[in-house]
Amino acid sequence: MESDNKNKSITDVREEPSRRGFLLIVGWIGFLFFSLLASLLTMVDFFKPKVLFGPSSKFKAGYPDEYPVGKVSTRWEGKGVWIIRTDHGIYAFLTICRHLGCIPNWVEEERLFKCPCHGSNYNIEGDVVGGPAPRPLFRLGVSYALDGQLIIDKSVKEDRVGVAVSQSTME
Repeated sequence: MESDNKNKSITDVREEPSRRGFLLIVGWIGFLFFSLLASLLTMVDFFKPKVLFGPSSKFKAGYPDEYPVGKVSTRWEGKGVWIIRTDHGIYAFLTICRHLGCIPNWVEEERLFKCPCHGSNYNIEGDVVGGPAPRPLFRLGVSYALDGQLIIDKSVKEDRVGVAVSQSTME
């Protein structure tokens, strides 16, 4: 009779689903579902292009007549560019100090670009005349559009070393 009781209790346990077993099965199914979903989303994201669309590095800066000879135009300082017109032509500087990447200011009274952070000074040609900056300011690409306006290209940077050399001294 006792062995009959043991067999009966074992079969009773097997027939009735326990709460613990139910939660274990639901937990595993949920874990597998979300793992599969995360893997699938990761694979889909892998095939999407990773492109950052930013503003164009080229912009029209107006007509050359808008820039007086011997003056620095700070009109495009918001785009990170100074435009200078001299007797020899028009050129543009990137408004970033070559020492630590600060933004210098144009001081008309002294005719210098002065970095307020570490004291680097650049002349109107972009050459270092004082301070810790190791190199002159970057000159940017300048070209003309079909309508005669200046096109400044910030992706073209000329890294000049030393003092500007004129054509007459090269001959």
